[in-house]
Amino acid sequence: MIYYNSNIPLSILATTTQEAVSEQEEIVARKGHFYGVYLLCSQSLDSRYRGKCYVGFTVNPKRRIRQHNLGCDFGGARKTSRKGPWQMVMIVHGFPNNIVALQFEWAWQQPSLSTRLKMYPELKRKLPRENYFDYNFRILSKMLGVGPWHRLPLTVRWLETDYERAFDVPLPSQMEIVSGKVSISVSQRKRADDAEAPPPVAWAPECHLCIQRIEQPERSRLGCTNPTCRLTCHMLCLANYLLGDEPGHYIPVGGECPLCETRLGWAALLQRKRLLSGVPEELQDQDDDLSDEIDVDSEVEYVPA
Repeated sequence: MIYYNSNIPLSILATTTQEAVSEQEEIVARKGHFYGVYLLCSQSLDSRYRGKCYVGFTVNPKRRIRQHNLGCDFGGARKTSRKGPWQMVMIVHGFPNNIVALQFEWAWQQPSLSTRLKMYPELKRKLPRENYFDYNFRILSKMLGVGPWHRLPLTVRWLETDYERAFDVPLPSQMEIVSGKVSISVSQRKRADDAEAPPPVAWAPECHLCIQRIEQPERSRLGCTNPTCRLTCHMLCLANYLLGDEPGHYIPVGGECPLCETRLGWAALLQRKRLLSGVPEELQDQDDDLSDEIDVDSEVEYVPA
């Protein structure tokens, strides 16, 4: 994990970050398995729009920014049309599914309405002389420290180095901050190292933790991410096991496999289940078509009730 120290000049931070991710300036995500919530900043020459921001959800960042800049007739959002050109300056990804990502997007767009952020009344509007990017970054900083998001293994990815800056407080240990672009691979061919991996062992019919038969394995069964481990559990049993040292929570962050002691991440377990279950890919972006009632543009200044 890369953690920014606010006492270090940003020029040095940017250099350090770039060195840390030099081997993966552009990550390649598999189509149908990427869920990101991004922040756009307008580069318009029109002073009415320049610096305005927009928060949205995407499964393909490169395609989405192209759509925004082409306009709503080409799949872009109505609220960004004729207000660009736009830059996608950062994206938060690593959500276990599109529902969690869309909930995160909605709260980032509307901090004054989110029950998760009600303890931060200062997020209801911009501060005097605060620009739109700083306001949205301030909202994000608070969001990453509250549940349920603070228990997810999220990645905060800077896409434009000119906007990089420090977080005022350290992020949860399972999160990381990186720089670099994202590409979505259209090809479904497996990488060579995947092809050479040993096949997974057969599932056991009973849960290793409660010793009860797993009646609906396609819905309730989880196993270890180690392909040679025979762990088979009810989803609820494994969640409770991983939460053993964290009373009061309902979403595990991770822990050790009860059989082989492999380090497990809850999000990785859920993604593995999706892959093994053959869940259809989500192929469409939905950042401005959820409903007219809840899709409030993030550039609006929210007025306290």
